[in-house]
Amino acid sequence: MGMRVAVLLLVVSVSLTEAAGCIPTTSPWCYKNSTLPEEDFMCKWEKRNPKENQTHTLFIRDSEKKSLIMCANSGDHSEKYILLEELGITSINMDIWVQTQVGNLTCNSSKISVILECLVKYSAPQITRMKRSAGTLSLKLDKPKDNKSVKYEIRWRERSSEWKNATFETEDSKVIQDSYKLQLQKQTIYQIQLRRQAKLQPHLCKDSLQTLWSDWSPVVDVPLEISLPLVRPLVEQWTNGTRHINLTWDEPSAEESVGGVWYKLSVNVWPCEKPKRKEKPTLDRTYKTSITYSEARISIIATNKVGSSPPREIIIPAVKHLSNCDKPSNFTQDYQTCLEWYKLENGETRPSTVNSSGKKSFKDIEKGVEKFVRHYYFLHIMRKKHLQTVDMCPFYSEQGAPIKGPGNVNISNVTHESAVVSWLSIPVAEQRGFLLHYLIWISGQGNTTLHEVQANETSFKIKNLHPGTSYTVSIAGETMAGKGPNSTVNFETHSEEMGLSWQDQTILIVCVVALLCTIICSVAVRRFRSKLIPKVPSPVIDTSEIRCPQDQVSNTNC
Repeated sequence: MGMRVAVLLLVVSVSLTEAAGCIPTTSPWCYKNSTLPEEDFMCKWEKRNPKENQTHTLFIRDSEKKSLIMCANSGDHSEKYILLEELGITSINMDIWVQTQVGNLTCNSSKISVILECLVKYSAPQITRMKRSAGTLSLKLDKPKDNKSVKYEIRWRERSSEWKNATFETEDSKVIQDSYKLQLQKQTIYQIQLRRQAKLQPHLCKDSLQTLWSDWSPVVDVPLEISLPLVRPLVEQWTNGTRHINLTWDEPSAEESVGGVWYKLSVNVWPCEKPKRKEKPTLDRTYKTSITYSEARISIIATNKVGSSPPREIIIPAVKHLSNCDKPSNFTQDYQTCLEWYKLENGETRPSTVNSSGKKSFKDIEKGVEKFVRHYYFLHIMRKKHLQTVDMCPFYSEQGAPIKGPGNVNISNVTHESAVVSWLSIPVAEQRGFLLHYLIWISGQGNTTLHEVQANETSFKIKNLHPGTSYTVSIAGETMAGKGPNSTVNFETHSEEMGLSWQDQTILIVCVVALLCTIICSVAVRRFRSKLIPKVPSPVIDTSEIRCPQDQVSNTNC
């Protein structure tokens, strides 16, 4: 009977309290953010009383001894930060509740009985890196600040579909990040979330209900693996030693662009500096710059949330090499200069590595290169970040005579008085200097004539020859250091009696053959017709019936 009365009084008391305006908060939940023994605690609760001017007091007592450990006023806040030294021992059972006061009325939340040492709530995990390749999503996660082993829960789904869950655990290690690999379908976009839970002391924290999961990490979209950016045709404009470049590239597919795409550019347009990589990635899909007449390289890497594409390297070749030019000018302006030089492979091709210097002069490099080998140099200047090429030229430290004559010397179009000689140019590597011209000797009937032909020519018409005469033609290249070996060929002119050239002879033969064919065809047609059409007979006339006029007159007179 007494128990019933007590319960009835309690119900009435609570009802009167709520009616008067005091509504208790939720039960508090308290935790620390790591398993470190020196970690302080945070207690939180939810207000249920909409009225203002309410204060909250957090009570903590020893569950076994029923002695109050602490009470802490939080004012009108719904949380309280508790220092470890205020609590003392945290490995015992404690009763915790919140008392709310509204005016003269007080009401208490429900009590929780916990071991604070077992209440660890990690921060939500952060995905520091994702990489997707061949259906595998590799995740890198930040570790809790206590650097302990952790139990994770991960969930993933295709958009607008049900979540799938899995758990995994990490081990204690000195690795600064946790990792996990998730198998996904290759061509599907996913969303993922993670949360984690501390591994607690098994002898102390037997009740799994006391373990706390962290909050879920934000939902992260997982795009497809990104591919190489497709670069559109390069646009160039030339102005007085400067090339203005406009480079653009296409946007990746929508499946690759989920979550955003950014680009990293590595640019090497000033030969006297190492390639410069942009410090900040760019979202733009265009790049404009000015470059010199020398080779320039631009590398583009597309990056999304799950990785980066292989680099797409754009090589802008140097302006076509000149075959010859004047000696370099002495450039003395107060600009930043860059001298670039290299040995031409095969005498014509730029090598993969070149020399450059912002301090050396042309005389310095001219003395240090191989003799008789063609090199090339560029002189660039930079003023207010504007790049310009002021000189570009091939050069030799010392010239020599060619070591080889022209190749494949051939005679054609021979008549009784002329012929055409042709040849292949001497390779640059075998010229050993700047070729001034070709020397051509024509020898025949005891006489020799000499002709000079420009270095860029590969044929020459020989005139004023004698009919039916044998000739010898010798050709050699010449540089400032002298002439090289001869290449020789022999031929004989046609006899003058032949009269007609071989072209005229060919036309005449064709005409004769055509005439003969016409005569033969005409005879054949006549014979064919005579066989098919019968011969018409001539009329037979009796001579006795034919009388002369004299006979007729004489008979009349009789």
